[in-house]
Amino acid sequence: MNETQTAKTKWTTKKKVLVVVIAALLLISVPIFAHLFWEIHEAKMALRAFNQALIAKDYQRAYNLTTPALRANVDYAPFVKVQDGLTARVGALRSSDTSEAEVRDDENGNLATIRARLIFERGELPFVFVLKKQGGSWLINSFNEQ
Repeated sequence: MNETQTAKTKWTTKKKVLVVVIAALLLISVPIFAHLFWEIHEAKMALRAFNQALIAKDYQRAYNLTTPALRANVDYAPFVKVQDGLTARVGALRSSDTSEAEVRDDENGNLATIRARLIFERGELPFVFVLKKQGGSWLINSFNEQ
């Protein structure tokens, strides 16, 4: 073998190793990112359902889309009072627009944090929603005006 063929063979071996490493990284990361993307999508859909219930003033349906932990801390009447207070302050809720969303898994299970802008008749307010996945469904665990 001459020197040119040896250099070419080494390059091909390096190239093969590089391709194998990249393929392994892709095989590991693509399913993870696809799963995270799907979880964020599902969490956003749950938040959309919650906000649609609020827009329709179907507070019972919205309340039912919250976690048992939130319902244990906030009875239905105070929940409605918060919604009525927002309506008195900035008008009826018209729509929402999400900006940032993240999903994480910790000792408490799957949690999603979503930043949203709620658009009312007389203004817009930024909110942060924390959703928790329970029984295969995303539920509103907390929400706070920012």
